[in-house]
Formats: sequence, structure tokens, C-alpha cells
Amino acid sequence: MKPTSLTSTEQAGQLLQLVCFNLADEEYGIDINCVQEVIRVQRITPIPQMPASVLGVINIRGNIVPVFDLRRQFGLPEKTFGEATKILVMRLGKITLSIIVDRILDNLKLEPAQIDPAPEVKLKIDKECINGLGQTGERMIIIINLAAIDRMLRKEIGAKRTL
Repeated sequence: MKPTSLTSTEQAGQLLQLVCFNLADEEYGIDINCVQEVIRVQRITPIPQMPASVLGVINIRGNIVPVFDLRRQFGLPEKTFGEATKILVMRLGKITLSIIVDRILDNLKLEPAQIDPAPEVKLKIDKECINGLGQTGERMIIIINLAAIDRMLRKEIGAKRTL
């Protein structure tokens, strides 16, 4: 079954390439075309009066990039940063943002037939933030709708102050 939230090229039968990562023992994937780079955790400068899901900002080659904690945004349990913790830097149009992930897993290609729509049950994550569920072998990957997450996070930040 094809999800209705995928782009027309994905619906046309092209492979969806994902960067897969862990958050709280759950597997997530983001379209590889949005991923700019993966970096080690570095000093994050907190910004006062930001929502809990905004850890602060980092400086990447002279660019100030906000760092978001999807664990907090999705209501997942907190975890201290470890050796495997990474910052996933993404580009969405002209906007650069980053998220903390527990571990980068791999890059994965999925056929449209391997992707189901988000379930019609109440989730901790807003349904609009999920493009679908990818299945390959024993793995189930929650495919993130980065544009929806960006809108949600920026709306939350905008209520306090802009970065």
C-alpha cells in the first residue's frame, strides 16, 4: 500500500534512500537528499527561554545551526550523550538545522512497495511528522517528514524567539 504523503517521484516507483538512525531503541529514517552531514557531538551553546526540544546552537564552519532533541519532542525518555551519539545536519531549502541521534545505523533504499502509510492510531509523534513506515526484513523504520518537523519546531521556537 502506498502512503499518500510521499512525493510524486517516490510514488512513481523510484527508490527512497534514507539515512537511518536510532532514538530510544526505535529506528527512524530521513530522506538522504536532506542530509548535509553527520558530525560528532560538539559544544552546544544554550539559548535562554527556548523550548525544551531546542538544545541550543552549534557553529559549523561559520554557520550558526540550531540543534533539536527529537527525543524530547517525541516524548521519548532522556539519555545522556555517548560515544555513538551524533548530530545529523540537514538542509531543507535554505534552512539548515540539526538533530541529536543516539546512533547512525546505515543508509537504506526502499521500494514504494516496502513503505506503508503511518498507522491510524494515536501516536506520541504528530501523524503529519511521519511519511510512512518502511519495512525490510525484520526492520521497521519510521520515515520522518522533515518539512513537517521543521514547521513544528520553528512554530514552537517562533512562539518564544527566532534563532
